[in-house]
Amino acid sequence: MRWLARIALVAACAVSAMGNAWGEEPAYIEASSDELTEAYGEQVAKRVFSDELTDMRKQLIKAGGPDKSCPADPEFVLREVYPVKGTEADAAWIERYDVACEETLRRSAFLQMKDGKVYPMALLPGTTIADYMLQADALNIVSTAAVTRLDKECSEASVTDTAVARPPEGAGQPWTERWSVDACGELQEIDVDFTPSPQGGTNISVINEPR
Repeated sequence: MRWLARIALVAACAVSAMGNAWGEEPAYIEASSDELTEAYGEQVAKRVFSDELTDMRKQLIKAGGPDKSCPADPEFVLREVYPVKGTEADAAWIERYDVACEETLRRSAFLQMKDGKVYPMALLPGTTIADYMLQADALNIVSTAAVTRLDKECSEASVTDTAVARPPEGAGQPWTERWSVDACGELQEIDVDFTPSPQGGTNISVINEPR
């Protein structure tokens, strides 16, 4: 089936290096660069915390989940930036944005830097704490559950929001999230249980009816 929800996880075009003329840090950036500097060095952090990626970030916010309450070009704040280890890239990090719509919306993105180019990928909207790989695994499960609950044939589902319904009690503990899904025009709220395994990985299960 063709899931529209996949759109939120499709990589945008790469952005090439722009030399060393990165300029001052834009006012919309309120995140700290300390973790990124410690992980990848000052030059990488200066580039990430510059105006070079501003247009890319605007596109990522739009790709991370449309919302009718948002203006065409909403203002936003880059609230968090933290490094991601274990990739083949020269540097990888997560960015989280607060977007000014009728309500403040949360959008996130995963970015990688390789050979001087930045490769961005919009993540799911909302406040999910699942990492980018776990989001992709859960996406198909949630989409299947959403269309299965319909009385009509449907092959299109998009995640419009995510929220933590039951946070983990500690590291490695299970948690539950509620994902809002638009399946062929019908909005559904689906609970998703994430259960980390002592052997590695995380089990994902969906409650087909809302709790």
